[in-house]
Amino acid sequence: MFKFRIVDRYILKELSLNVTAVTLVLLLIFGGIRFIRFLGQATEGKVPGETILALSAYEAIGALVLLLPLAAFLAVILVLGRMANDSEIVVLFACGISRGHLLRVVLTFGLVLAIGVGCISLYLGPLASAEGYRLKQQAILAAETSGLVAGNFKKIKGGQWVFYAESLTEDRLGMRNVFIQVREPTQKILFRAARGRLQTDGSTGDKHLILEEGYRYDLAGDGVGVRISRFERHGILVKKGGAQEFRIRHQTLPTLTLWEMGAPKDIAEVQWRVSMPIATLLLVILAAPLARLGPRQGRYAGLVPAVLVYVIYSNMLGISRNWVEHEVIPASLGLWWVHGQMLLVVLILLWPQPLWRLLHQLRRFLAWMRR
Repeated sequence: MFKFRIVDRYILKELSLNVTAVTLVLLLIFGGIRFIRFLGQATEGKVPGETILALSAYEAIGALVLLLPLAAFLAVILVLGRMANDSEIVVLFACGISRGHLLRVVLTFGLVLAIGVGCISLYLGPLASAEGYRLKQQAILAAETSGLVAGNFKKIKGGQWVFYAESLTEDRLGMRNVFIQVREPTQKILFRAARGRLQTDGSTGDKHLILEEGYRYDLAGDGVGVRISRFERHGILVKKGGAQEFRIRHQTLPTLTLWEMGAPKDIAEVQWRVSMPIATLLLVILAAPLARLGPRQGRYAGLVPAVLVYVIYSNMLGISRNWVEHEVIPASLGLWWVHGQMLLVVLILLWPQPLWRLLHQLRRFLAWMRR
């Protein structure tokens, strides 16, 4: 049974402090970029200013799925690189701490972190994305009605639509005693309703104005014919959702719901979420051999190849996800072949000598077959 020694607790403490520091730095960069973007949208009147912090927080939770694996990867390289540069690794080996024991400590750290990433990726991330999407859509709808002042008329779409509301609700999404005029090439349509409310369709992303308890007047272009209809509930399409909105909404669905739906895009999203804890564990293990320093190398010598490996690995996962969505490769192969290749690289870097012996035996066998 693996028991934690004083040196194990020391290494785990250093790894925890470093992964926390790296994560905070990455979150600060990511959060700053998103905050500036939301601030620009608030300046343009697209979102209310009071929702900027909440929207940034929800997006930061979702970003942890991508930032934590990178932070763990860099933290292991930084800690082991510093320990090797300060000769602490040599002292540990001299005191009887084997390389395998050191690897088990790093593996324990990676397992704990992978479990946390899995919880965020499979549950907390989609939940935060769904809440952030709901808040953002509500903010956008509120911003679209920000120019609608109670008791005044408002023209939109180049004057083709004219809105009037006697009063507004506190969230500015609901209206009372609504009058709407819609001009079309062949006719004019008038709506009069007791209540109206803007809402977004969760499945399509279309924005509708829902009117309740009112009348619809269809006037012919010549102004002669008039058709009057009474309704309890009537929906008017204000803005149609786009492909980008569909992808964002797709990422907000629960993992079990995606699995039950079973379409290629759903399977690709599920495999992507499952891949995040797997990638975290593989990257943490890979960082151990990359952190080995040669003579006269600085403590940051392993960062350049590490970043290169991470970029290739993450891009291959993204490409495979796109292939599964478009059915270029079967879902059974999915993203797993990328993890298999990364696992092979990890095994080669950790135990290169058995591989060289195997290749040597294979070369001798091929030479014997040519005789």
